[in-house]
Amino acid sequence: MHSSKALPIAPTESNLTVWTDQAGVPYLVKKQADGSTTFTPLETALAQPQAPVATERVTTYRDPLATLLISLGALLGVILLGYGIGFLAGAAGQRVVVVPSTPACDTHRSSFLFWSSENKECH
Repeated sequence: MHSSKALPIAPTESNLTVWTDQAGVPYLVKKQADGSTTFTPLETALAQPQAPVATERVTTYRDPLATLLISLGALLGVILLGYGIGFLAGAAGQRVVVVPSTPACDTHRSSFLFWSSENKECH
């Protein structure tokens, strides 16, 4: 019975196939580049040492120093962009003037018998 997690093997074009003779002995059939075919008993082919496969390790983490430098560069870029926009707005004749205004205050007084209170709210 097949496992539900196993994926079927897709047929691919390969120079290697497995063939069995009438007695049921499996052979590894290898097609050479010159067109010739070699038959090797499967037990012998599996017993031969295989060439090591070079694998490349892929990591998803970043070096902490690189992350810090990228973050500082992004922050510096945002700050310089703000100064650049302000400079261009000033060069185009746009002026920003901040006029201080006196706060508008409301005073609330309440009293009850001998007790009085006063609250001041400023906007």
